[in-house]
Amino acid sequence: MVSYAPWSLARRVIPVVECPVHDERGNAFAFAARDTFGAAGLQFADTLRSLAIRVGCRTRELMAALIVSSDRDRRVRTATRRLLEQSPPTSMHLNVHARDDAFIFGPSTRHLHGSPRMREQVAGASFLISPAAFFQTNVLAAEMLVRLVLDEVARVPSQREGPRRILDLYAGSGLFAIPLALAGNDVVAVEENRLAVADGEAALKLNARARERCRFVARRVETALTTFREADVVVLDPPREGCAAPVLRDVFGRLKPARAIYVSCNPETLATDLAVASRHGYRIRALQPVDMFPHTAHIETVAALATGYNT
Repeated sequence: MVSYAPWSLARRVIPVVECPVHDERGNAFAFAARDTFGAAGLQFADTLRSLAIRVGCRTRELMAALIVSSDRDRRVRTATRRLLEQSPPTSMHLNVHARDDAFIFGPSTRHLHGSPRMREQVAGASFLISPAAFFQTNVLAAEMLVRLVLDEVARVPSQREGPRRILDLYAGSGLFAIPLALAGNDVVAVEENRLAVADGEAALKLNARARERCRFVARRVETALTTFREADVVVLDPPREGCAAPVLRDVFGRLKPARAIYVSCNPETLATDLAVASRHGYRIRALQPVDMFPHTAHIETVAALATGYNT
């Protein structure tokens, strides 16, 4: 196993003897892959760009994706077959990434072995994860986020008879939407990444009680928002750059939900977006940081917003 040297513009790699924060099952497969490809005369950071491994936290599954600059090297095919014979993971994929950029995955992924998706469980919900789709790597911390959102939503009375109506924006594959639906809420999950939406819709088949209460919308949040007229709760989990101005204006200025729950991976954009919400009459009801990536400067924050101090 190797790692890219810090700040290495030339993609210089250094050997790694272990990864102490990775599951031992992941380490074992990574070293087996290193030895197998090395014996075939292949080196990482050449034709082999990287190996992405995901290990189930609440399941025994292991999914691996071999990222290559080209799939025309016969040595790659031969070594991959040998690896699958000797140390087969639950799921194996090949991703072709020819461009020299900072992205891990390229546009083309081919399923080689096992199940097409990996199964994971978070907060009592079952999820299915594709190799190139985003899903939180720290499942235990992700469960803390889900519990915080569930607890906050449970405090919100429905504005009419029946279940609460929840709008989950930047929903991904349903990390919040599916547990919220399992808890008896009616949820619309908006996500523009169609791979993530496909994972979420597939996961609904594993969560029978959520199937009739959760609906995914594969559109950009800015576009989809204009079609909604009301919601009891809005959950926002945007990327690092935060919410676009039209999203903030639509949520806090037009929809005006009784509660908004903002899950942020960037304290700076969170502060900026909360200032916008405050100008629309919202106040911070609760603010809880979660150490999503221990030993790093990154932190996740769950902010609960309400229209007034006493709600």
